[in-house]
Parts: sequence; structure tokens; C-alpha cells
Amino acid sequence: MAEDGLNKIIKRVYAEDLELIEKQSDLTIRKQQLLQMLKEKLWTDHSSAIKVAIVSFGLAVISAGIYYYNFFTLNSYQAMQERANVEAHLQRRSDLIPNLVKSAGSYLTYEKNIFGHIAEIRGAVAGMKSLEQSMSGIQDRSVLSKFQAVAEAYPALKASEAYTTLMKELSDTETKIADSRIKYNQIANYHNSRLQMFPAVIFNTFIFRFKPLPVFESNKAPVPDVQQRHEQAVNKAN
Repeated sequence: MAEDGLNKIIKRVYAEDLELIEKQSDLTIRKQQLLQMLKEKLWTDHSSAIKVAIVSFGLAVISAGIYYYNFFTLNSYQAMQERANVEAHLQRRSDLIPNLVKSAGSYLTYEKNIFGHIAEIRGAVAGMKSLEQSMSGIQDRSVLSKFQAVAEAYPALKASEAYTTLMKELSDTETKIADSRIKYNQIANYHNSRLQMFPAVIFNTFIFRFKPLPVFESNKAPVPDVQQRHEQAVNKAN
């Protein structure tokens, strides 16, 4: 039994040499080698293509991420700059108003309705809202209109060079406030719309988390009739 087993092993190992089985032709061997080479080459090329595609996609994602991060960061700083301009103009207006009140007071000292007018103006100054509150809307011309109403009632005050200069500065400041708000709103609206667009919304939701910028809203309240209010104040004083 042992000899039979050993003979089988020898026959299997040396089958071709003993011509117990037909040797493979050189052509068959070459075909097999060629097929193997083709398989290896195709697999290698396919793997390289996948690697190139993955790397390219990764670079595209990184590039897009850098672009959108820089875009939103730049927009945020531009909005901050315009908002700072609004604050500066509001501060300028606050600085001008006391001088106007003082100038008006010097002409109204002996008028019996001085206290009503000055109190009305001071009330308007005290009622001025902060920048954050003004996001919900303020009447840009309300304070300016009150001074104009007083000047109309007192020609001497209206003709005063100091008063005229201050009123012009206040009017220019109000215009600058409005212009700065418009510029700020343009930047804020563009920033907010891009936050909702694809693919920026994906980057912002999962990576950046930039917040929408608040905008200044127009006050829908009707403009008060300053002339009518002035006449009512005069009649009440009389």
C-alpha cells in the first residue's frame, strides 16, 4: 500500500517528464502569459484611474471649501465695515443734534412756546434707537423734520448762518446713513442668498456654520405731519 501511494505521488510530480500526460504547447503557454499580463495591466490602469479620480475629487472639494470660506469671510468683514460706517454716521448725527438744540434755544428764549418745542426735540433725541434696534426700522428724517418745523415757525432762526450750517450737516449725515444702510443691505442680502445656494449650503451646514446677516428694514409707519403737530403745539401754548 505504501508503495502504491508513493508511485502515485511520483507519477503526479513527473507526469509530464514521464509523458503520462500531454505537455502544454508553447503557444498555449504564451496565450496564458499574455492573458495574465493583460489582466494585470487592465487592473493596474483601472486602479490608477480610481486613485486619480479620488484625488481629483478630494482636491476639488478642498478648493471649493477654501473658496467659499474666503468668500463668506470677506463678505462678513465688508458687512462689518459698512455697519461701522452706519454707526459712525449715527454718532455724528447724535453730536450735531445738541448743537442744533442749543442754537434753536438761543432764538426761542423769549417765546412762550419754547418749552414745548425744545421738549419735543429733546424727546426725539432721547427716543433715538440703538443700531441693533434700528435693524427693525427707524424713521430717518423724524429728527430732521422736527428741526425744520421749528425753523419754519421762526424766520430769524431759519436765517441764522450757524443754524443753516448745522442743518446742512445733519441733512448730509442723514443721507450718508441711508447710503451706508443700502450698501450694508446689499452685502447682507448677497451673503444670505449665497448661504442657501448649492454647494455652499453643504459646506456651511457641516463645516463653516456662518450665520445670516441681519438687514435694515424700512419703517412702514406713515411720516408724521410735522406742520400740523407744530400748529397744535402753538395753539395749546396759547
